Amino acid sequence: MDNNKNNNECNKKEIFNGKVDWELKLKAILHDPPYKAKNIQDHQKESSKLINIFLNDNLNDNQIDEVIKDSDHIASAQSRIIIKPNFINDESRNRDFNKSTYVNIEEANFIDIFTLNEYNINIPSPENVKNLFNILKNEINKLQIPDDKKLKLIFLFLWRFYPEIFKEIEYSPADTRAPNHSIYDHLVQTSAITSALKYDDKNTVPAFLLFTIGPVQSFISKARKTSDLWAGSYMLSYLIWKTMEPLIDHFGPDIIIFPSLLNQPLVDKYLFQNYFKKLHYPNFVYSTDQIFKEWYSKWEIFTSKDKENEEIKKIKNELEEKITIANFPNRFLAVIPYDIDIAKKCEENFKNELKCLAKKVCSQIENINQNLKEKIENQLLSYFQVYWVIMPWAKDPNDPKNPKDVLEDYEKITSKEDYEKIISSNNEIYQTVKGIIEHTYYKPANVGSAYPLILELTEKLLGSRKSIRDFIQSEQKDTKCNLCGEFEILDKNKSFWENIKHSIVKENEKLCGVCLTKRVFPKIIKEELNFSEEIRFPSTSEMATIQIKRIINQEIANKFKDRFESIMKNKSNSTSISHFISVPALKGNPLYNIDGQFLMEETYRENYLEREYGINLDNEEIKEIKDFLKKLKENNIDPSRYYAILQMDGDNMGKWLKGEFNPNIEDTIHPKVKKALLDYSQGEEKEKLEKILCSKHPVSPSIHQAFSRRLSNFSLNIVRKIVEGEHYGKLVYSGGDDVLALLPVDQVLTCAYDLQNKFKEILGSKASMSAGIVFVHHKYPLYLALQKVNQAENLAKKNYNKNSFCLIFLTHSDSERKTGGNWNLINDINDLIFKFKNEAISSIFPYQFLEIVLKLYDNQSKNQTNLKEILKLELKRLFFRKETAKNLEDYFNDKILPLFDKMDIIDFCNLLIISRKIAEELRGVK
Repeated sequence: MDNNKNNNECNKKEIFNGKVDWELKLKAILHDPPYKAKNIQDHQKESSKLINIFLNDNLNDNQIDEVIKDSDHIASAQSRIIIKPNFINDESRNRDFNKSTYVNIEEANFIDIFTLNEYNINIPSPENVKNLFNILKNEINKLQIPDDKKLKLIFLFLWRFYPEIFKEIEYSPADTRAPNHSIYDHLVQTSAITSALKYDDKNTVPAFLLFTIGPVQSFISKARKTSDLWAGSYMLSYLIWKTMEPLIDHFGPDIIIFPSLLNQPLVDKYLFQNYFKKLHYPNFVYSTDQIFKEWYSKWEIFTSKDKENEEIKKIKNELEEKITIANFPNRFLAVIPYDIDIAKKCEENFKNELKCLAKKVCSQIENINQNLKEKIENQLLSYFQVYWVIMPWAKDPNDPKNPKDVLEDYEKITSKEDYEKIISSNNEIYQTVKGIIEHTYYKPANVGSAYPLILELTEKLLGSRKSIRDFIQSEQKDTKCNLCGEFEILDKNKSFWENIKHSIVKENEKLCGVCLTKRVFPKIIKEELNFSEEIRFPSTSEMATIQIKRIINQEIANKFKDRFESIMKNKSNSTSISHFISVPALKGNPLYNIDGQFLMEETYRENYLEREYGINLDNEEIKEIKDFLKKLKENNIDPSRYYAILQMDGDNMGKWLKGEFNPNIEDTIHPKVKKALLDYSQGEEKEKLEKILCSKHPVSPSIHQAFSRRLSNFSLNIVRKIVEGEHYGKLVYSGGDDVLALLPVDQVLTCAYDLQNKFKEILGSKASMSAGIVFVHHKYPLYLALQKVNQAENLAKKNYNKNSFCLIFLTHSDSERKTGGNWNLINDINDLIFKFKNEAISSIFPYQFLEIVLKLYDNQSKNQTNLKEILKLELKRLFFRKETAKNLEDYFNDKILPLFDKMDIIDFCNLLIISRKIAEELRGVK
């Protein structure tokens, strides 16, 4: 098959018809200098100087385009609740008010909107900014490209590197009167609105595009191998990125409000390959700043096909590990011109990506016929669903700032019952927005103030759209897929499946087009992203043995490695055995490429090895390895057969995005401004203003973007570091507040606890996560284990009131124990594990107590008043039967009894049993 032909076909995208004015967007992102807070009074003159560096227009401060002024006003209203009162024909009062609300940089601190922590305001040096702009202009002028592409390149550079080169921007406010959002956020919002107000040389209306794909959970969880699990999650993330890519290529990445695109590896790779690679380094960035140089060199190395040395390999490996984290959610929110064709072309691009994926699957399978190609494509297209809505911000392109239409539409679209709740003040955000818009002093209010209401209507419409399910009739004649059980297998002929590589399908395994795509996706993405090696994922057996690999003597490990490789050499008729890897933290370990199950004596069964890996060992070779493993076992080196799955999810994310956890408006503006606003208000209007100031700050694009950036940083950097760097795990996906990871039994509890604490640290004390944790045998069906961990996470939120976790210990025989509670319980469990492991507490005590509990529950009413007291006496009697426990009287009184008193009795029993079971699995771990 001609792969180049396939790639050319797949590179074809649905092109958006309208023309984007990149000169206008560039002026918009430069309409305020990044150091505005230093000299607010002269900031327009400074912005004109910066614009003139690139455009040579000799602008003065009175020549800003009207569309940019409108965009600036809308963006300001979205994030600042301090609109100047309108004192009609009273210039002296206007002057007095302006003077009383003027806040210079020395008087203000930057306010973190989530934590209300205050930071010193820092601003970039004007000289450094101008120096950078001049160098950037000179470098871009060297390129032989049209002027509009030069302007686009400058814009993309500023979008990407403004907050990285000038790190002060993070705490440089757009307005010192309301220092709760950065100048960078305001500039990006203004540029996004500009291209939505003026598109294809026409006046247009801005609109939200909310686009989502699915299914999610069912697609990811249909997994037989850990590589299936990763492939399912990464496919969704990659597909949503490929759908956004042509949209941001046409309009710019500034239009995406959620998810955050800044510092996203896939976005950086796209920018480098398509734009920044054309720029020539060295002498590019001002002074001694090396940020762009390092960024540029890193991606140049990553995309290069030159011969690699060890240092280059290390850089590539680091980037590959980061770029293969499934980080994008299954949806995005964008600001676009109100044009339904844009949404339709996004949908068409998504479907084209599925068609391309089908072609790439076929390129991995030999002797595949046209009928099967079409079957794969049809199954992919019928499996994945697309939902989108467009919500315009206004009705009239000639009056795009009018907020009244939003209020009217909100009242019409909201059901009568909901509306009655709204007008009865149960909906604080609606009342706050309505109060701002209708307040007589706040003139002229504009549609920017209605941002949270427009967003809520958009979400409501998407929910309505999803309730109308698309139905595609599909004929199911043949055997169902062995993995998902939904579609029929691609081919019922045994010969077809026997001819497929053993590393793709196992013996007697027959898949549908969707599951086969998932299975070969690691090979596809290797070629797509130019990876040095095919993506591999540690197996469940490997995860069970991590704790032993960490502690095993290096000399013994090397002996086993040498003997294992010697015996296995030339014994396998497939390459599957050479594809094994461990977790990133064990790189360099002698056993890194030897799967954990080969450390388990029961693996060495002749039929099993031949069926799974095509390995033929004689009896003598099997005996030799078994004898070696028996000697290890005698020295207490016997790996656990259990591993853990961790699934975490941020609590109340919907409420966060609606702004229900936002601080009050008065806490986000300067006290001097608050006083002036109240001083210049009287009577009823003052009462209304006081009510507004005491209301929660409505959600804004600045809050959305800051929230998204924090989640992105958490998922891309912090989660990966904690899971893989500190706790010897392997991250499956980390999409903002969602985490799925595989971990060793001894690490998972502390890992979950650390993630929860870091999440709270980033977003403030109101933030929390809930977790499901499942301990499961390495041979237990993965898709069933994934169902259990999803169930556990749901139980944590339902049974333990969120900000909590639920543990399920699932044995190989499918019996289970369940417990859970708030996060403080983690320390209690770790204490119990330690004491069981060191045999301070009797290992049979938990079972003895459970037996008594069940007997009493069987023979007496559960509501009997003295039942707890009877059980407490039995708990104490059984606990202290073991001689060593007599030294633990304080521990029993201070820890065990409080747990007994506050927990459900069965949960308490299971807590003891699970702690004992975990301790049993920590063989040799100190």
